Amino acid sequence: MVSGTCYGEQDMHDDIKYCRVLECGNQRCKRAARISTISVRDSTNYIHTVIDGVKRFIVCLQNRRCSCGQFQLDELPCPHALATLRHRNESYENYCSPYYTRESLMQTYEIPIDSLLDESKWDVPQQIEEKVVQPPTRKRQPRRPKK
Repeated sequence: MVSGTCYGEQDMHDDIKYCRVLECGNQRCKRAARISTISVRDSTNYIHTVIDGVKRFIVCLQNRRCSCGQFQLDELPCPHALATLRHRNESYENYCSPYYTRESLMQTYEIPIDSLLDESKWDVPQQIEEKVVQPPTRKRQPRRPKK
């Protein structure tokens, strides 16, 4: 579960919060820990602007998209989406792909896999058995000329 502390600036509008990510069990949030201070500004219910230093990212929670591209690529919330979710006091677990769930993992391995027989019992065609596999020809890699 994501843990951290959000600090609201008193002289700023209520729709802006400065969040600091302290610690997390999620790998994505560990990457977010490098972000010391970011601000989240609401545009609509699901679209938010995240300002990280001088960079600005647009996060759409409804479509699970971020302008950084990580959210839609990995189907896990990126650091900007995590900051937005923290701003909205929502759990990141609702925005992760179902492929990352325990049930999905268990379904992957529920079909038994037959082990291979002993190599002496393999039925290998004669033409394949006669072929000799040579190592690839090594091409010299370009490098800096010696002085």
